[in-house]
Amino acid sequence: MSGPARLPTVHFARTAPGMESGAGRQTLTALDPHDRPVGRLDFQICHTCRRGFIRNIAVAVHWQDQGIAREALHHALAQELRAHYAWSTTRQTSDGRHFFAAMEEETDVAFPANATKCPHIHTS
Repeated sequence: MSGPARLPTVHFARTAPGMESGAGRQTLTALDPHDRPVGRLDFQICHTCRRGFIRNIAVAVHWQDQGIAREALHHALAQELRAHYAWSTTRQTSDGRHFFAAMEEETDVAFPANATKCPHIHTS
């Protein structure tokens, strides 16, 4: 898996994981140089079942196509060898399908939409 190129104008803040039935929800927020949010990745991790679930990934329109979502996903995968977990996502838009197909090729990690999740990850 190749790492992302560094984005000089954006940095990330991570929320402390919460534990909900064994699967912690986490958020990575992309912040501009003035600490204003420009993107967000919401995901859950279940270490027991070795699964990850992308709940949502979004970038402000004027910040798109700069690699922010890509870098956020690399951050999520880099923690604790999560690239070796089975991942899934919510229903994907056309743009989302293109994004996750590109990320699958880049990372060798599959990101199927609506795949079977472990019992610890709740999508509601």
